[in-house]
Amino acid sequence: MRRLSLRWMLLIPIVTTITFGFIAFALFVDASERSQRLDEIDRELSRAELTPLSAFAPIDPNAPLEQGDPSSTPPLRPTDAAELSDDALPVQLVMTSGGELLAQRGGVNPFSAETLTQLATEPFGSTLSTDGYRVLVSQENDELTRVTALSLSSFDAAITSLRQALLVGGIVIVMLEATIVWVVAGRLSRPLTETTAAVSRIAAGELNTVIKPSEGSREIAELTADLGRMVDHLRAAIAAREQSTSDATQARDDMRRLLADVSHEIRTPLTALKGYADLYAQGMLADSEALDRAMSRVGDESIRLNELVTSMMRLARDDSPLAAEHEEVDLAVLTSNVVDDLRAAFPERTIEAHFGNPPSARVSGTPGRLHQALLNLGANACSHTPPTSPVSITVAQANDIVLVSVVDHGPGVPLAEREKIFLPFYRSDPSRTRLHHDGAGLGLAVTQQIAAEHRGFVSVHETAGGGATFELELPLAEADADADADADASHAR
Repeated sequence: MRRLSLRWMLLIPIVTTITFGFIAFALFVDASERSQRLDEIDRELSRAELTPLSAFAPIDPNAPLEQGDPSSTPPLRPTDAAELSDDALPVQLVMTSGGELLAQRGGVNPFSAETLTQLATEPFGSTLSTDGYRVLVSQENDELTRVTALSLSSFDAAITSLRQALLVGGIVIVMLEATIVWVVAGRLSRPLTETTAAVSRIAAGELNTVIKPSEGSREIAELTADLGRMVDHLRAAIAAREQSTSDATQARDDMRRLLADVSHEIRTPLTALKGYADLYAQGMLADSEALDRAMSRVGDESIRLNELVTSMMRLARDDSPLAAEHEEVDLAVLTSNVVDDLRAAFPERTIEAHFGNPPSARVSGTPGRLHQALLNLGANACSHTPPTSPVSITVAQANDIVLVSVVDHGPGVPLAEREKIFLPFYRSDPSRTRLHHDGAGLGLAVTQQIAAEHRGFVSVHETAGGGATFELELPLAEADADADADADASHAR
């Protein structure tokens, strides 16, 4: 159901009240004016009644009596003619109890014989209105009745004029009041309309809509201010909810990333352990020297796995992982161990290691982290190339840096993806063959993080003849120490 606007809700009852109130007032004024004027006429009739009978002109009973016969009207006195008009001159009649007209005075007989007969039956002293006259019936003597009448034409004209004035005045007053109410209601409803429009936009989802302070009445201004504060609280609540949702999403993403990191960190040593176990189960470690080396690698990987689990437990307990201490690490030895781990994990592959001159390349870092970085690069090459494709790892030293290159001859990495593949959870194009489909896309991102921790970086470019070459560049231990000394001296200055 369509509801009325505030303007109409104010206009209709006010105009209706004014209309009925003015009608009641007009009826009261009309009745009061009629009563007052009739009282004046009655007083005039009472004064005229005092006229003596000798002033009346007798009427010949044998002459025919015609209503309004000029010959039956006695001549007026000059003063009467000068002061009174025909309508204002009282008409006085003397008649028998049967209604027979005997004498008259003051003007033409305005009544018919039937009216005279009826007037003769009226009680003495009664006043009534008939045939446009106000009539006073009185007793002249036991046999005669006097009738004094005064025309009501001026009375009717005055009442008609009064009613017309009341009608016109009422219409003007009602229209004026309606106009004033319409304008005032418009001014009252305008701020409410604006506020309603703003609230409707907010309800539709436009939460940035501003509820402007109202310039209307005090109540409307307070309502607008309260609505503004309520909307501010609503915005704050929604923002808090969105922030809570964002925090929950961030926490979920952080947990997902943590689980992925943990699984990736743990899977690497487990893969090596499983590889050495498979080699032993297949009888490929019959040589005592090979068995000793495999057991040594199993021990190293077990230690690294234990350290990793301990670090993760401490991180989960007090949100602070174990601090990694740097030491001098020979990347040639570390690379040799990584190659052994890769051969154990991928026994069907041809994996070669090449070392420069001198064969050792010492850097400052964390052995476990560097081992993980190299193992990630090697495992990435083995996972994304065909089983028959060889993989080689080269360690070279030049200009105070150590460069470890992992070279494969697979499908390579497209130029558009060479920066994206180091992003967490990024999965390369499906055209690159992958033997293991359970990766989380964290290996290269972790490798880049480890390189940054050791003041190095990792990059990828195309292998000559096809494939991808990943290079891990780290500063030599001496150069790293010199850089630390320079940094400390600069900080001291």
